[in-house]
Amino acid sequence: MDSIVDARGLACPRPSHMTIEAIRLAKQGETITVLTDKADARDSVIRIVKAFQLPYELERKAKHYEIRISREKLWLEK
Repeated sequence: MDSIVDARGLACPRPSHMTIEAIRLAKQGETITVLTDKADARDSVIRIVKAFQLPYELERKAKHYEIRISREKLWLEK
């Protein structure tokens, strides 16, 4: 099941922690959508996604950012 992390209105590091938890709980093939309205949280989430080496798409909406993360097999999973 795909998941949504609604981090709008939250300051760092909370959006990052929520994203890490969502990645950890997601199954391979699922999509995680992170919503945030703060540029620093957007940048922090993108750094985490890059560290996990997962593909993502960033879209700027009217009042927030939407980051769609494809949960593939992580490099640290065997």
